[in-house]
Amino acid sequence: MKLTPRGCRNVGGDVAMAAEDLRKDFMDIFITYGYKPFWPTGLQLLEAIADKVSPNLQNRLVVTNSFHGEPCALRADITLGVVDYCASHFEAHERPLRLCYTERIYRRPKSPDKNMERLQMGAELIGWEGEGADVELIGLLLAYLNKLNCPKIGIALGDVSLIQRAIKYLPRAYAMSLLGCLEEGKMDEYARIARDLPPSPLSIFFEELPWLKGNAEILYRASRLLKGIEEAIEPLKSIYAELVKMGYGDCIVIDLSLVRELDYYSGPIFDVYFEDTGIPIGGGGRYDTLLERHGMLGQAVGFALDLEVLALNTTKPTTEAQKILLWAQGSQPASVLTCTKELISLGYYVEILWRERAPEVSELAKTRGCNLLLDLNKRSITDLCSGDETFLDDFLGGDIDD
Repeated sequence: MKLTPRGCRNVGGDVAMAAEDLRKDFMDIFITYGYKPFWPTGLQLLEAIADKVSPNLQNRLVVTNSFHGEPCALRADITLGVVDYCASHFEAHERPLRLCYTERIYRRPKSPDKNMERLQMGAELIGWEGEGADVELIGLLLAYLNKLNCPKIGIALGDVSLIQRAIKYLPRAYAMSLLGCLEEGKMDEYARIARDLPPSPLSIFFEELPWLKGNAEILYRASRLLKGIEEAIEPLKSIYAELVKMGYGDCIVIDLSLVRELDYYSGPIFDVYFEDTGIPIGGGGRYDTLLERHGMLGQAVGFALDLEVLALNTTKPTTEAQKILLWAQGSQPASVLTCTKELISLGYYVEILWRERAPEVSELAKTRGCNLLLDLNKRSITDLCSGDETFLDDFLGGDIDD
């Protein structure tokens, strides 16, 4: 009987192995920079999250009840858990707080997608770090992604506070309609609404907003269009300039129409994608107002990546350690494990086959992704590509004890 409900799936094999390698590399980098691992709760109180996510995401929550009958949703967003944890466990003087994680989120899928589970990997920085926090997090993210053997990475960089400030010049009905079109990508409908806007100092800005995409010139164009609130573009200019200094200018595109599904973003935001195909990998941004809702003053920035999408599009380096299938053939377990430990200390990956009879052992080794087959009974090792067989002592120069 199948145990997996519709919308859920198990992930194993090469994809799971690739995801685990990516996770370890990610955590190693971020922990080095002071980020601490975080494990969020699997349930979130419905009343605590409903007003912090957009109407679109509210409709995608997977609703359930806790053991005590409390209305809950399966974890729909990890950042909400991070802020709740920081607000309840730390005092203001203990910031900045840096956390990183790898966990699943659960949302009703958008058609044609049928998967309600996503495995996310991300990091959050909470404190009073100014634009340095944005640059730190985006810089670390790009440093990590650029080390991977995957398609070229692109980042769309915007600032939701620009739209939030500018839209106050519009009647509420127009403002909500334009925001909805941006969020859902309905650009034709947006253009129609923008043409019919009541006169205001920002009419041209709203007409051009969906097409304000490109390099640094877009920032200066926006400064001229944002009449009366020109200073609102300055944080984005600063972040972009610093990332360019770090050598990331060729992978960043300014997109001032960028919005995100969650309602708590309140400043610079970004989307991450594969440049050639446009496949989205994740995104993040500043969410200072979310801190305020938890009684915390300060700044916060974070991001999350879709770990499975990244794993499916990343190729392992060819310099990966060779893998040995060690055929124990009735040898004493203690001696087998001693031999295995020594092989691993020399840089090999080792999988043990305890069966005494294995007529297709070479084929089994290949299906396991092994390069070498070690017959411990014969103390010989076979290269599965060339078929060459060598005595174990000769192969390893006498490094393995009997």
